[in-house]
Amino acid sequence: MLNKETLESIFKKLFSQAKKSYDEFNAADGKIGDGDLGITILNGFEEINNNINKFSDDMGANFIICSQAFVKKSGSSFGTLIAFSFMNISKNLKGKTSCNHDDIVNIFETALKTIQERGKTKLGDKTIADSLDLIIKKLKENNSNYSEIFKTATKQALDEFKGKKILIGRARMFEDKTKDLDDPGMLALNQLSKVF
Repeated sequence: MLNKETLESIFKKLFSQAKKSYDEFNAADGKIGDGDLGITILNGFEEINNNINKFSDDMGANFIICSQAFVKKSGSSFGTLIAFSFMNISKNLKGKTSCNHDDIVNIFETALKTIQERGKTKLGDKTIADSLDLIIKKLKENNSNYSEIFKTATKQALDEFKGKKILIGRARMFEDKTKDLDDPGMLALNQLSKVF
């Protein structure tokens, strides 16, 4: 079950992991983009943690705080996608004090839909959307071991897309070179999932 206390714990762990992975995320992003993914993620999670004392029992309100944190601290396209995802998640959870399994599936489905629509990406483009899609499929098969699902799904997504080109964003300019590279967003989600 996801509630205020577990959400606070998750964001504290994510901030810690973002610090550890800062250089790795920037380096991965630097091969095909601006090289600021680590900055975007770290600044966003830091701002959430700076405002974590404002979290309440209303899960929808908590995700609005998370959205505002990424809006304030990130001008990057990735940060904007995260901000909009949190905002749309907040609408679905308004007034809820806890989230059951179906709510958790819905959180990931909302994030996926937002990223596809806002990022103008589709499944198979080799982006974070593909990782989220695999997480959702595994969540629908299993409602017990979330930690294992997040870790295995994000790793499996990375493995399945090795040898495939990234088909969206600035990475398209690099054509076949991207076959040998992990998508930075997919890599980041895999590393961040290790906190669960």
